[in-house]
Amino acid sequence: MFALVDYDWTTKSFPLSVPWDYAFYVIPNTNEAHTPGFIYNTQPELSRILEDVVERFPIDFTYDQSTAPATMVHGLGYTFSKDPDFRYCAQALGTKYGISTYENLWLSPCDMSGGSSGGPWMKDTMSDGTGTIISVNSWGYSSSTGMAGPNFYTEGGSKVECLFERAKSADFNEAKNGGIIVSDC
Repeated sequence: MFALVDYDWTTKSFPLSVPWDYAFYVIPNTNEAHTPGFIYNTQPELSRILEDVVERFPIDFTYDQSTAPATMVHGLGYTFSKDPDFRYCAQALGTKYGISTYENLWLSPCDMSGGSSGGPWMKDTMSDGTGTIISVNSWGYSSSTGMAGPNFYTEGGSKVECLFERAKSADFNEAKNGGIIVSDC
C-alpha cells in the first residue's frame, strides 16, 4: 500500500497547503495483501480483495458549489475528542475563505475535531449510507465549530481528478518511502 499526494501539498505549509489537502491510497488487489478480519475466522473462503468486500463510492469532480442549489452534505470521520466513535455532520454546504486566496467548502456548525481529516463529504446520501463524494475533511478552528474541505471541482482549478487518475494507474515499483509525490497534475 502507498499514498499519492500532490507536489503543492508537500511544498507549502498550513494554511497555504489546504487547496491540495487530499490524497489517494493504492492497495494491492490480491488476497495476500490483506489480513483476514473477524468474519474470515468462520468463513475463510470469502474474498479479502478490497473491491469485493467494500462498495466503491463515486467521486464528483463536476460539482460546482457556486451554481448548485443548497446541497445537503454529510461529512464523516473519527475525531480525537470522541474516539473511537464514528461521527458525522449533516447540513447545507457553504464556503469560507480560510486564506484570502482559496475558497474552501464549509460545514458551519460541524463540531468534528482533529483526527477526522480525510473523511469523505458526500452529497445525495441515501438511507443505506451510499452517496457521492465531493470533498474530504481538511481543517477547522480550535476555538469554534466548523469544518473545511478542499473543492474537488476540476473546472474550478482542482487537481483532485488528475491525482485520482494517476492513482488508478500507479505502479507499485514507482512508490518510494510509502508514497508518490505527483508534480505533473
